[in-house]
Amino acid sequence: HDSVPGAPGANDNASGTAMVLELARVLKDLPTDTEIRFATFGAEEIGLIGSRHYVNTLAESELNRIVANFNLDMVGSRDAGDLVMRTVDGQANLVTELAQSTSSRLNGQPTPFARGGSSDHVPFGEKGIPAALFIHSPLEQWYHTPEDTLDKISKEKLQDVAEIVGTAIYDYARFDNQGPKPKKKGKIDN
Repeated sequence: HDSVPGAPGANDNASGTAMVLELARVLKDLPTDTEIRFATFGAEEIGLIGSRHYVNTLAESELNRIVANFNLDMVGSRDAGDLVMRTVDGQANLVTELAQSTSSRLNGQPTPFARGGSSDHVPFGEKGIPAALFIHSPLEQWYHTPEDTLDKISKEKLQDVAEIVGTAIYDYARFDNQGPKPKKKGKIDN
């Protein structure tokens, strides 16, 4: 799922797919007034086909309900660099603000962000939906090679990203957070 021929895809992107599944398991019973959707997309490597199809086939009423997209791509490599977020325009948005607040509380410093495309957050960002890619940078040396195997996955990096993203989603969606919500009331796509 979201890999290239000849690469087992442990980090790209079994790590992100597994994290989406784990966050869904952990957050499934969260008391909330916000719909949270968990989705993974195929064919990212050949042109964002899955995510573009998803976004382009939603009715306008559905698009208007999406408040944010947290995109988890390559979040587990032990030898990749530090966690960063990438937004389509390089500007802060709801996702970066929530994640920076959470990472500051959890790790003592905000996760940095910059401009960056080429992942499944792009179709959401192009529609004006706050979106960010969570990834470690610089990439590991076996990116898109037969060496992208499970033995190179860091449980610590996975846990760090899961805690940052899971807490950011919880902070926004929890039922006791009844104040006005930014942009649109609705769901958070992952």
